[in-house]
Amino acid sequence: MFEDNSNRLANGRDVAQIHAATCLLMTQFINGHHNPKLAHLIVQQLGRLLSHPELEHSASSRDMYLQLLEHWQTVTGLLLERKAAHPVAVATH
Repeated sequence: MFEDNSNRLANGRDVAQIHAATCLLMTQFINGHHNPKLAHLIVQQLGRLLSHPELEHSASSRDMYLQLLEHWQTVTGLLLERKAAHPVAVATH
């Protein structure tokens, strides 16, 4: 019984850490780091949250993370399209 509770606490901390890391990445993006790599990292983190066993029984959390995932997938796609349309010129000497 004690082991079950400690696993639940560890899983809760794990979710909290993934959530905090995701928020940090989103904050970096909002503060001007608008690149597809960062957006892709956010998508990966949201995927980790959605697949976490601690959230299996929390429909509201899963819905929220799913909406965020869909949004960030769109953002990532738009940034990749923009990057492909405007390739950065590399200076050669």
